Amino acid sequence: MGAPLDDETREIIISFIEEGYERLDDAENQLSSLDDGEDRTAKLNSVFRLFHSVKGSAGYLGFDHIKQLTHVAETLLDVFLKEKAEPSPNSVDVIFRTVDVLRSLIGIVEKEWSDLSGEAAAKTQAAAVETAIAALRKPAQPEVPNAIQLTALVSRDMAERFLGECADTLDSAERIVLSLGNQSPETEKINDLFRAVHTVKGNSGFFGYQLLESTCMEMEGILDDARKRQAPVSEAFCNGLIQFIDRLRKILAEAELLEVPEGGSGEACDDLGDSLPEGSETGAAPAQAKEAYKTLGEILVDMGAVDSAQLDAALKEQTRPIGEILVQKGVVEPGIIETALKAQQTQAAASESEGPHEVVRREIRVDTGKLDKLFELVGELITAEAMVLNSPDLAGLRLDSFSKSFARLNKISREIQETTMMIRMIPLDGLFQKMRRLVRDLSRKFDKPIDFVVSGQDTEMDKNVIEQIADPLVHILRNAIDHGVESRAKRLEAGKSETGTVRLDAKYEGSDIWITIKDDGAGLHRDRILSKAAERGILRGDPAAMSDGEVWQYIFEPGFSTAAVVSEVSGRGVGLDVVKKNLEKIHGRIDIRTVPGNGTEFVLVIPLTMAIIDGITVRVGQYRYSLPLGDIIEFVKVSSEQLTMTDTEGDTVNIRKEFLPLIKLSEVFRVAEGERDPTKGIVIIVQNNGRKACLLIDEVIGNQQIVVKSLSEYLGKVEGISGCSILGDGSVSFIVDTGRLLSLKLE
Repeated sequence: MGAPLDDETREIIISFIEEGYERLDDAENQLSSLDDGEDRTAKLNSVFRLFHSVKGSAGYLGFDHIKQLTHVAETLLDVFLKEKAEPSPNSVDVIFRTVDVLRSLIGIVEKEWSDLSGEAAAKTQAAAVETAIAALRKPAQPEVPNAIQLTALVSRDMAERFLGECADTLDSAERIVLSLGNQSPETEKINDLFRAVHTVKGNSGFFGYQLLESTCMEMEGILDDARKRQAPVSEAFCNGLIQFIDRLRKILAEAELLEVPEGGSGEACDDLGDSLPEGSETGAAPAQAKEAYKTLGEILVDMGAVDSAQLDAALKEQTRPIGEILVQKGVVEPGIIETALKAQQTQAAASESEGPHEVVRREIRVDTGKLDKLFELVGELITAEAMVLNSPDLAGLRLDSFSKSFARLNKISREIQETTMMIRMIPLDGLFQKMRRLVRDLSRKFDKPIDFVVSGQDTEMDKNVIEQIADPLVHILRNAIDHGVESRAKRLEAGKSETGTVRLDAKYEGSDIWITIKDDGAGLHRDRILSKAAERGILRGDPAAMSDGEVWQYIFEPGFSTAAVVSEVSGRGVGLDVVKKNLEKIHGRIDIRTVPGNGTEFVLVIPLTMAIIDGITVRVGQYRYSLPLGDIIEFVKVSSEQLTMTDTEGDTVNIRKEFLPLIKLSEVFRVAEGERDPTKGIVIIVQNNGRKACLLIDEVIGNQQIVVKSLSEYLGKVEGISGCSILGDGSVSFIVDTGRLLSLKLE
């Protein structure tokens, strides 16, 4: 590694050496028991994970030869796992020799703190692994290209819409898979999944997209067997379906749209013409299916190759294709299976349509840039409308007809604004679905069983805001699972369930949406955070005088991390820094609540939309401020008898026997001429997150729609202010962040 090693790096390398030897020993044990009759796929998966762990650590430490050799070994294992090649004795020997070479490379690191001198051995073994891969890998099938041929019947626009719709259908299919449980039969969900895949397959056939069609047919066979068994689904079954969906997504992502040469009809068009019934016009709906689609098992029964009892017995123990089980049991010959498969494919090609019917589309796809432009213009319209109403040229004039016309215009513009906002509002379901997949993968990666509980996914939010919060959610969930939730052993020692719980929730709170991520792990450690802050020289003030909220803010500092060991997904101190920056872009904030030993809760407070809100504009001194309408309870005039003056806790106001803290905006925002006497000004009672307070202002100007704009960069971040707006008279109004203001003054 060249330069002298510091103590921390030396400790990490020692840890890598110890874990590397241990993982290679485990891999060797798994390989040695491949022929013991137990689940071979599970063992190969285990070996794959062990190699992957060594590769990840080696890559981080710069041991490139170890990284490259483990990578090519992963590829060989992928041939077994994904391409279903049978591990031969020779190929297993290659993996054993790879383990031996990796062990020797780790030995070199142990002596030299580098794997440079192991280059020759690593390259020689990598070449041997590549040879084994080439010998096992199935030959490519150029006769089924990943392409849609554009013809007179299939335009580029049609094909692109088809690919987009397929992607949406696969998202729905993945959602169904992730909702499957293993406690009871899930027949209805399997049926829904089958229909989704069947739809993609049918449309693929129309577009001549053979690769997608054949892959969907493969998945259909598995699903059809599953729904006929009506038995609880297993985790392995769900994992297999997820891999199938990923495979279909990859096919879609790599699809080519090929133009037909000028003057030629193209194969896709010819094939389509051949498939039309005699007398049909080109482009007419396909004829009704003559024969229902049958599973491989049903076809074998019809052929007399197996009876129902033999088929049921095979289905009960199915963990791989039914044909493979029947051949292994000696019930049928391989040649009969091939014949049945051909018959199944022939029937599938003819079983799609249910007859002609008219479909009325109720939606169109619109470029998001056009929607953003529309939203921007609506904001300008509202500002211009306010300027017309407040024009000095109209001051003092009695314009009854104008007032009626303007009221009508105002009603129409408000409806336009509300409709435009609805267009951009989409449910959080899609984002939360991706988080389900993330948690599932991380749970398996860290061997930490996680019960992931999701609620509020129907909550709707501005599309642009959702895009900004995707990364923060990923980083927080990664940290929750990697560093928050303890290992199985530690949880059992602490008297907790072996399975950790992570909750993701969304709900409306006034003009904001709250997204909460909560785990039941170890919680944040105040002393450890303060120690790390002192070590990095960023500690500000006396630690003993700091509130917990102030201490937790250190974890958002760039590069800050208390993790003892850097993992593949977290621990480098960059994630939570990204969280804070992304939230600031959308005028949001993050609050932390934690109990040592009982978990941590992150609350993301995010505006529903970044563009337009309903608000009340007020005056404090010569300045204008706007408060979101949803945060306001009422306006009151108070008397001296309702006030309680204190030196320590601040002033309070007695509102119907409820004592509420008083916040003087003139003091908060340092407005010298602003009102400081509560009996002379106006008090606004506001609420946020279950907290109430009274705000003292000078005057209420009025209720209006507020077009939110960002503060100029030279102003920097102003605590308690989330943005600004241009009023009808051209003056600027600062938008008050009620939640942040209450946090600053009441905590």
